[in-house]
Amino acid sequence: MKPESPRIKRTRHAKHFLTYHFVWIPKYGRDILVGKVAERLKEMLKEYSQEIGCEVIALEVMPDHVHVFLQAKPNLSPAQIVNHLKGKTARKLLQ
Repeated sequence: MKPESPRIKRTRHAKHFLTYHFVWIPKYGRDILVGKVAERLKEMLKEYSQEIGCEVIALEVMPDHVHVFLQAKPNLSPAQIVNHLKGKTARKLLQ
């Protein structure tokens, strides 16, 4: 996936440029993010990021870890973003 260049976002009273790079691993660092699981995870991360108003700039799913680089709104903390993305994707993938 070719990364898009992030842009300065504007609201009525402010301009912001918040980007975050998150990396996480599956439990025990096992190589389980391959094939259809990896493709579905990419789709879900893009979808769930849009739900909370974040824009995915770059996304890479490796067999044993995930990299997500995204641009966020200032009303979301990094903890809220990760909680939303990891929580929803884990619940769906484990079903």
